Amino acid sequence: MSKVYSIVRVSSVGQSDNTSLSHQKDTINKYCDLYELDLQEIVEEVFTGTTEDRDGLNYLMDKVKNGECDTIVVYKIDRLMRNFRSGINFIGDLIEYGCKIVSTQEQIDTSSISGKFFMNILLSMSEMEKSTITQRLDRGKIHRFKTEGKMVCSSPPFGYKKVGDKIVIDETNSKIVKLVFKLWNTYIDFPPHIRTRKITKYLEQKGITFNGKKFHRIRVNRIIKNPFYKGIMSFGKQGMSKHNYPTIVSPRLWNKIYQSV
Repeated sequence: MSKVYSIVRVSSVGQSDNTSLSHQKDTINKYCDLYELDLQEIVEEVFTGTTEDRDGLNYLMDKVKNGECDTIVVYKIDRLMRNFRSGINFIGDLIEYGCKIVSTQEQIDTSSISGKFFMNILLSMSEMEKSTITQRLDRGKIHRFKTEGKMVCSSPPFGYKKVGDKIVIDETNSKIVKLVFKLWNTYIDFPPHIRTRKITKYLEQKGITFNGKKFHRIRVNRIIKNPFYKGIMSFGKQGMSKHNYPTIVSPRLWNKIYQSV
């Protein structure tokens, strides 16, 4: 008799609250009842399917290696993995250990040649779908960057903070940014490395930190080289563009400082 396990997955906590997991489990239970498969356990995951380093997958692989599982039933193949290369590697390893994969929706059974063939096609299509979604998201980011003057990276520079969907000036940290620019201008007659050393020493003496951490020269250099503070942002190959957020230093001061770096 087959030793059957299953895995169900959603990619976010929000999804786990809806019927997705319960629907997957219900379908799998009915499938196993119909084909008289002795289902031992259904493993649940709330995790993106683009990585192999998942507790559920590792648990199943251990079961397979120990001879406790010879069949894995999934709702759809992409519940195992959405990335083609990782998916093929993982499923290939399962097959080498004598474990077959069965999909209830695609009617795939990897114990057959045709099943292996269609599995490869479906994994390719799943990855293409993911790439298409990523491309659309990138286009949306480019549009916001170019036409709306909005920042599209994950977090704003030191001196700013996110409040909901908005980026605003952090009153405390923005003062530190202004002080760094002021000190750099004060020590402008010294070589850059001496300036940096003097600034970090001054900040340390005053107990001023970078989000609770000591100010190192790298952090100082990143601040004085970041054009975001004067109203300019960058986004990969899209180059530079003006943003619509409040500025912390004037373009004149930033340009003067940057030329002396």
